[in-house]
Amino acid sequence: MSKRKRRTFTKEQKADAVRLVRTSGESIGTVARNLDIGENSLRQWV
Repeated sequence: MSKRKRRTFTKEQKADAVRLVRTSGESIGTVARNLDIGENSLRQWV
């Protein structure tokens, strides 16, 4: 069983994801799935 590699996101990527959550009207879970980001990670950024 291999470990997952931890991904890093730039400040710009985080800001874009947060902006999407705030302006799109979509849930955090939906935006996270669409961007292939962990829901908990996105929740912490918001």
